[in-house]
This record gives sequence, structure tokens and C-alpha cells, in this order.
Amino acid sequence: MLRQIVPEDLAAMFRIQSDREVARYFGRPADTTPEQTQKRLDLVLTGVRECTSIRWALTPRDSGEVVGTGGFWRWDKQHHWAEIGYELLPSHWGKGLMPEALAAMIRFGFERMELHRVEANIAPENVASRRVLEKLGFVCEGVKRENWFHEGKFTDTPHFGLLRPDFEKIASLSLQ
Repeated sequence: MLRQIVPEDLAAMFRIQSDREVARYFGRPADTTPEQTQKRLDLVLTGVRECTSIRWALTPRDSGEVVGTGGFWRWDKQHHWAEIGYELLPSHWGKGLMPEALAAMIRFGFERMELHRVEANIAPENVASRRVLEKLGFVCEGVKRENWFHEGKFTDTPHFGLLRPDFEKIASLSLQ
């Protein structure tokens, strides 16, 4: 299930943002204090309030536990595109939660935000995320070479794109 992120989600978000397995794909260190996560949460809530971004809490249907988040940022309304980002606790990896959640987020982006294009940038070693994106119809459009500096080294960033007509085609095939 996807639901609005609320201030009371701080503890759950800190659990996600401070998890080293999750953070290894962020290109930044894991949060070490709830105050760091509070700043991220404040940015999320401000973005939603100002209609410059949107992010949801991801909860399994059988519990209300927040196990991940996802949503759009870098929203360029003039050119009808936004970047999607997401994270999930390792105990829920490989269960099919993220493809289902991302499909709903992307559908929202195309239908309600009037996007024509969705972009995603991932850590090159994040093979699982690459598989999820490709399953949803994203195409790797290139690699930004050494554009990110983390832990004393420059890293590459695979850049993915998904156009609305391509997503609609995949969505209609999955309904047949």
C-alpha cells in the first residue's frame, strides 16, 4: 500500500535511512541520528505542500509498518518530466513489493502529474533496482561517467528513462 508520509513516520524513516545495506546505494552515508532524517522528512513534507515533489510511505497490506518510501522529485513541470527515487528495507527485498509500488507511482505521475517522461538514476552495482526498472519498461539511456563522488572515489551513474506511451504499452500487456 502507498500512503501519505506524515511527521509520525520519523522513526520508520530513520530505520530505513540509517540501514547501511539501503544506504550503500544512496551515494551518501547512512543517517546516524534521527535529526538527519528529520531534515529529510521536512524536505519531503515541504515538497508535497509546495507541489514540487511527492513521496509515499510503502507498507505491506498485512501491516501498517513503513518498510520503504518512494516518489518523484526534480519535477520539471514545464517539460513534463520528473525523477523517481525509492528505497526499501532489506528484509523486504525480493518480494515483489517495489515493482508493484513503482508501477502505481508511475501511473500516478503520468495520469495525475501529467508527466510525459520519468527518469531514474541508480548506483551501478544496484542490479536489483536495474531489474525492477527494466521490468517496468525503463530503458538505460546512458551512463553518466564519474559524476558522483562518494567514499573518496568518483562513480558512474546509469541513467534510465521511461516515456508515457512505453509504460502504457507495458501496462496494457500485463492486463491481458
